[in-house]
Amino acid sequence: MQLAGSGMNVLSGSELSAGIAPATLKLFRGGQVRICPRSGLSVTANGQGLMLATGAGAVEVDYQLNQKVADVLITPDFNVMMVGPGTFHFALGVNKRGDTCVKPLPGNASEVTFTELLGTGVYKAQPNQSAVFQGGKLESPAALTSECGCPPGPPVVQAEAQPSPTPAPATENNTNAKPAERVAVASNEPTSPLPPDKPGQVHVQVDAPFVFSARSEPRPYSVAKVQFSSLPNVYFVQEKVDPVVLIEKQPEVSLKAEAQPPKPEEKPKKEKKGFMGRVKGFFGSLFHR
Repeated sequence: MQLAGSGMNVLSGSELSAGIAPATLKLFRGGQVRICPRSGLSVTANGQGLMLATGAGAVEVDYQLNQKVADVLITPDFNVMMVGPGTFHFALGVNKRGDTCVKPLPGNASEVTFTELLGTGVYKAQPNQSAVFQGGKLESPAALTSECGCPPGPPVVQAEAQPSPTPAPATENNTNAKPAERVAVASNEPTSPLPPDKPGQVHVQVDAPFVFSARSEPRPYSVAKVQFSSLPNVYFVQEKVDPVVLIEKQPEVSLKAEAQPPKPEEKPKKEKKGFMGRVKGFFGSLFHR
């Protein structure tokens, strides 16, 4: 599919579906097929003709065949054949129970042929004939008693502008009247002044809290991610950092330690030798030990 203005170009083999509003399939050869809300349609080119397929839902065919070609509309139970030349404008709907309805719309001038997919029944609907085929059978068509096709749109209501009332001419009685006795005349003009307040009139007042929070920061409207490696002549600059040199300092001494004078060095005390120590020293001096 390709976008084309407000819609798109649909190729052969496409499956279309409508949401809560109808959708329109416009044909290049002229005419259109309207897809009703919550309905689907498959479109396939079959030589010079078209093969349309739909399930539970409703469609409205509105086009004209000028040549001897045949279009086929396939439902879960029937083949609906449209043979040209002819003008076709009808609605066809299928519900979940398998009932199929057909209803001619203004301008329909050709008949359509219904053929059963799982049977041998054939039925030709006339240009001005509406019918309901129940249970996927063409034996005994019933009369159409309900709507068939797309539901009608809401009616358009146009409001009528009411003329503004003209104020009464001023008279002597109105001029001499008291302010409380004067009558205010409403006007639809946008520039007309407001009517004067009456004594004791109550105005409506509404108290609405106003809360402001400075914490809530506004979010950015858009966020862009940029890859710097893809930009030309872009590089990162590394800041220069001066080296840190540690300075040796003398150990800090508390004031109490500085106030005390240094202690004198103590001389080692001579050990007292006994009798055996003296004998050992005598022999050591003899042998120079």
